[in-house]
Amino acid sequence: MSLWKREEVQEVLRPNVITAERLFAAFLVGLLVLVLWAVRRDRREAKREKAFDGIIAEASIRHHVSPFLVKAVIRKESSFNPQARGAAGEIGLMQITDGAIKEWEKHTGRRAPAAGMFFDPRLNIEVGTWYLGRGLQRWRGYRDCEVLALAQYNAGPTHARRWAPDDPREKALDRIRFPMTRDYIGKVLEYRLIYERDFDGRAPE
Repeated sequence: MSLWKREEVQEVLRPNVITAERLFAAFLVGLLVLVLWAVRRDRREAKREKAFDGIIAEASIRHHVSPFLVKAVIRKESSFNPQARGAAGEIGLMQITDGAIKEWEKHTGRRAPAAGMFFDPRLNIEVGTWYLGRGLQRWRGYRDCEVLALAQYNAGPTHARRWAPDDPREKALDRIRFPMTRDYIGKVLEYRLIYERDFDGRAPE
């Protein structure tokens, strides 16, 4: 059997080489598109997160709550979507509940003409921060004050009281029986640390 000439072999392989080159070029184009998309997405998300910094700062000052904690709660609750709706009827940026709204109205004497107004970022953050502040005051003096306040915000005061240690010096997180609530608290505290680092100790502007 005669051997193929080198030129003939190269001629047969040439289309595959071209195809491989085209595939690699297409891969690079696709990779570039993904990178550009990711950059734009990150910019949009960063802009969306900063959109409420002024409102957060004002509410935090009024209710003596860390703005970083409030912002972390918003990130976990709604991902900064003012129109977010929860499965149990929670609404807005801080996913406030009917119970939190009624409690806020009772203690402040204020009432909104329509329930839909609580989707407004300023009013929603005001109520949510007030409610979070109430939890922090309730558990002040406990080693895990923020953990219990977040447990109350997520699962309600009854469960928070059940999970609170008899000795305020003891840890509270391990006593929480709901895995979703433990995960919620862990995420919020993680986000808080991120915001504190990113803002270098300064409140959001």
